Amino acid sequence: MPRLLNALVSLLIVIAASATFWAGLGRSVDLVDVPGGRLACLSYTPYDGSSSPLDGKDFKASTEGIRADLEAVQKVTNCIRTYSALDPASKVVPIAAELGLTVWQGLWIGAREDENDAEINAAAALAKAYPGTIQRFVVGNEVLLRRELLGEELAVLLQRVKALAPGIPVTYADVPEFWRRNPVLGDAADVVTIHILPYWDDPLPMTMDEVQAHARALVKEMQSLYPNHPVAIGEIGWPSAGRTRGGVIPNLVNEARFVREFVAQADAIGVDYNIVEAIDQDWKIWPEGTVGGHWGILDNQRREKFPLIGPVSEWPRWPLAAALSSLGAVTAIMLGGFGVFGQAPATFAHGLKLAGLGQAMGIMTVLGIRFIVDTSFGWPVWVLNSTMLGFGLLCVLTLGPISVGRTQPLRAASIAAVAAWLRRPARMRWSTEIGLGLVFAVPLLWTGQLAILHAFDGRHRDFPLAILVPIACVQALRWWQDRKGKDQVSHLGERREEAWLAIIFLVCGALAWNGPNNVEAMAWMATLVLFALPWLGEVRFELRRLFMTSGTQHRHQQPGGR
Repeated sequence: MPRLLNALVSLLIVIAASATFWAGLGRSVDLVDVPGGRLACLSYTPYDGSSSPLDGKDFKASTEGIRADLEAVQKVTNCIRTYSALDPASKVVPIAAELGLTVWQGLWIGAREDENDAEINAAAALAKAYPGTIQRFVVGNEVLLRRELLGEELAVLLQRVKALAPGIPVTYADVPEFWRRNPVLGDAADVVTIHILPYWDDPLPMTMDEVQAHARALVKEMQSLYPNHPVAIGEIGWPSAGRTRGGVIPNLVNEARFVREFVAQADAIGVDYNIVEAIDQDWKIWPEGTVGGHWGILDNQRREKFPLIGPVSEWPRWPLAAALSSLGAVTAIMLGGFGVFGQAPATFAHGLKLAGLGQAMGIMTVLGIRFIVDTSFGWPVWVLNSTMLGFGLLCVLTLGPISVGRTQPLRAASIAAVAAWLRRPARMRWSTEIGLGLVFAVPLLWTGQLAILHAFDGRHRDFPLAILVPIACVQALRWWQDRKGKDQVSHLGERREEAWLAIIFLVCGALAWNGPNNVEAMAWMATLVLFALPWLGEVRFELRRLFMTSGTQHRHQQPGGR
C-alpha cells in the first residue's frame, strides 16, 4: 500500500506541474480587433499538395481544390492577389468572379521574353472575359530584387499591359528600395506597390513593438516620393512558425498581433493592403525554411489559424497536449511497478523521479511532433525528423534506470566502437554498450552536422530544440554521474571522434550567435555546450596530443635536429 500511495502522489504532483506548464503555453492573449473582422486582400497561390510552382510547367492544381480554397478564404476577405495568369492560376479569376471576389491579377515576369509575352496575353484575355473582377494588374513580383530585368524594361511591360487592358490600374510590386532606385517605374505605374516584411529585415529585424512604426514610416516615405500616386502594400505579414531572428519570434500569437495591429491602423495611414498570405504553403519550406510555409491566415487544412476578433492562444488545445504528455508519466509509473526501470518505485523519491522521467518524455514527444509537423516537407524530411525524435526518446529512456537508483552507471560504446561493429556485425558480439553507443552516436553526429550548417548557413534553418534539449540534458547528467569515475582518465584518447565533435559543438555554437535578444539561438548554443560537456577531457587530451606531435615534427625538421 505505501508503494501504491507513493506512486499515486508522485504521479499527481508531476501531472499537476505538467498541466501548469501547458496552461502557461496556452494562455489567452488580448489583442486589438480587426475592424469588422475582415481583411482587405490576401495573397493566393493554388496548391493542393500534388505539385507546386517549384515544378515549373508540371505545376497543376484542380478546379475543385481552387474553389474550396476560395470559398474558405471568402470567410475573411473579398479580395485575393494572384501571382500568375497562366495555368493553373488562370482558373482563379473565373471562380473568383462566380463567388463575387475581386482580384489583384499578378503576372509572373522574368528574364525570358516568351514567358513574359504569354503572361501578358493571358492576363489581357482574363480581363476581357471577366470584366469587373480584376481590380488591378501587378506586373511582376520582386523582379528587380531577383535581378532578372532592369527598371526601364519593366516600365515598357507595364505600358504594354496598360494598352491591352485600358481602364484597369497597373502596378509593380517590390521592396521600397527598388522604387527609390527606379523612378521610371512611377512614370509607367498607376499605383506604387511595396512589400513590407519586417521578419526578413537585415541585419536583424525590429521588435514587435517597433514594426508598426516602421511600416508607417515606409508608407509615408513612398507617399512623399510619389505624391501623385496612391501607395499600396502588396505584401505584409508575419510567420507563425520557424526560427527566431534577432529578438522576434515567429509564432501564432505574434502573427495574430502583427496582422491585427497593422490592419487596425491601415485606414488611418491611407493605404490599401494585401496580407501575405491566404493559406499556408508547405512547398515554400524548401526555398525559405519553415517560416516560408507558415504565413497564412488559414492553415493548410483551410482552417483559421487565429480569430480576427477576440483573444488568441498559442496552444488553443493545450488541455489535449497536457493529457497526451501525461500518458508518459502514467506509463513510466506502471512500468516501474513491474521493475522495468531497475528497482520498483518503493519510495516517494523514486516514484517522483520515475514519473518525472515519463512526463519529460511525454512533453518531448508532443513538442517534437509539433516540430516535425511544422518543419517537414517531403517524405525524406519526415522520416529523418521522426527518426531523430525516436532516437531522442531512446536517449532519454536510458536515464530511467539511473533515475530510480541503479548503482552501476550505464556505459555507452564509443563512436569508433559502434562504427567497428557496423562494419563487422558478424564478428563482434552485440552488447548493451554497443546498443547504447548507437543510440547516442546518431543524435551526436546529426547535431554535429546541424551545428556546422547553423554556423555558416543558418538563415533558413530551424533549431530542433524540442528534440535535442532533452538529449543534451541526458548527456550532461551522464557526465555528472561519471565525472569522478576511476576510468575517466584511463580511457582518455579512446574517443577521438567525440573529442572532435565536441570541438565542432563549441566553435560552431559560438558562430550561431544572433544578437542578445535571440533566446532561441542562445538556447541552441547552450545545448551544444551540454553536448560537448562529457567530452571536454577528451578534447584536452586530443589537443595536447596534436600540439605535442606538431612540436616533435617541428624539432625534427630543424637542421641537425635529432
